[in-house]
Amino acid sequence: MTDRKQKHTLPPNNPALIQNSSYGHVHFDPAANDATEWPAWKADFALAEENIQWLPWVTTIGTAHRPYANGEEALFVSGTNKFGKIRITNGDFSWVDEILVPDFEYDTPAVPEIQKTVEEMRVDVTKEVAYLPPFVDHVKAIRQGGATLMNGTYVVMDHEGNYFAGWGTTIFKVRDITPGDVYSKIEIAASLNLKSQLSTDESEKINRLVAVSMTYDGFLAIAMPGIIAVVDRDLTEMEYILLEGEAVDNGISVDDQGGIYLVTSKYMRKIVWNGKTLSDKEKDGAWKTEYDNVPNPKALSRGAGNTPALMGYGDDEDKLVLLADAGEKIKVVAFWRDEIPRDFVQKPGTKSSRIADQLELTIDVPATIEWSPHVFGNGVMMMASAWPDPVYDDQGRLLLFETVMTAGATREAPKGVEKWSWDKASRTLKSDWVVMGDLQWALYPVSAADNTVTLTLFENGVYALQVIDWNTGEGLGKVVLGNSPIYNTMGGLFIPIDETRTYITGVFGPVMITKPAK
Repeated sequence: MTDRKQKHTLPPNNPALIQNSSYGHVHFDPAANDATEWPAWKADFALAEENIQWLPWVTTIGTAHRPYANGEEALFVSGTNKFGKIRITNGDFSWVDEILVPDFEYDTPAVPEIQKTVEEMRVDVTKEVAYLPPFVDHVKAIRQGGATLMNGTYVVMDHEGNYFAGWGTTIFKVRDITPGDVYSKIEIAASLNLKSQLSTDESEKINRLVAVSMTYDGFLAIAMPGIIAVVDRDLTEMEYILLEGEAVDNGISVDDQGGIYLVTSKYMRKIVWNGKTLSDKEKDGAWKTEYDNVPNPKALSRGAGNTPALMGYGDDEDKLVLLADAGEKIKVVAFWRDEIPRDFVQKPGTKSSRIADQLELTIDVPATIEWSPHVFGNGVMMMASAWPDPVYDDQGRLLLFETVMTAGATREAPKGVEKWSWDKASRTLKSDWVVMGDLQWALYPVSAADNTVTLTLFENGVYALQVIDWNTGEGLGKVVLGNSPIYNTMGGLFIPIDETRTYITGVFGPVMITKPAK
């Protein structure tokens, strides 16, 4: 990794996280900025077969990049019902080990079966009658669905190489059996069902572990519908606050002063951790505010659909939290992160003076923004993420996996990306640019190295990466990946490992793509 020279652009390093890692934390850092220090691939080319490595597996999103002291590298990954470890040193991309998640010990399709499904789907990606049925059978075979989508999604790795991921209401600690050995098998070192720390009445009010982050003093911050908690890394002690009647369906962000930021179905909140206790009291620096929220049956999340992202780290920068709301007309919203400036006057149409500014999106969003905002410098970018033509079952229920797989192939895809900037002098947000294009449900980070952002396109059944200038929206290069569904992340990420390697959390298993030599 490069040195952190742009200290006012990227969040401060969290010493409790794995160091010298390209991806030790979901959304790339505790501030949930979705930003990386690696450059983008600014060139026009089609990816060749020799630059693609694929490990057929179950659906995987949760990932951590694990560098070792001797120069070795590995990826720790979470799948539908498994933990896995992949060696990625010097072009290698092979399994070291995999273990089943307790209470999820069931068989999943073997490698040849997954390969067969992918090949059947590639025959004609424009005809749903041929394209979709093999995928539907695969989803049933791995027992995957909307109710289990969050399992293993939000993960984090600490500075000792311990990997934390959640299934149901349980957080697991996974590590190498032999410390510091890239070839070591892995084990579940500890687990904690958060319900076990609550009274019977309290435990009935929580379900489905959603978010995992890491405080700067080395504790796990965990959120799920009905609760925000801090747990020690041995998974033995827990502090918590119940959020009565508030659903948490998204990730959380943390700052280096003990602030934990989460959006619920009712409020945007700041909770404060002082190293021993959690507080939601204003006297301790915590706050909550309403935001525009109109229930929408097309939305996946209750309330705002995205993870709050932090902006501003230098002494002379405004400290903000960025979010897309769930109003009748979706807006980008900036909240004051700490004290509200004394001379600030509440703006017309806002729910409180905690809202620094809000601005309607230009792009059409029929529900809310389900993808997390990208934040870099004083800029924030959001992508359309509601499906114009979803897939429903016979009872009229949205089929999430089928919808995501068809959007951009046999059905219309989410379209449009918009970027704004915060002006400190006027205390306003302004729209900088809009780029239209059919998108798959995936995140690719902003590059702090070359001031770009990469869009994950899915147009007419073809996957591609479009590099965009962060300031102007100008296109700088397009990499065509092809029509294979292995590039579909089903809400996951494209993770740059270095200048030439990008890891994809594929719906059919892990994928590594490599930039061709000139």
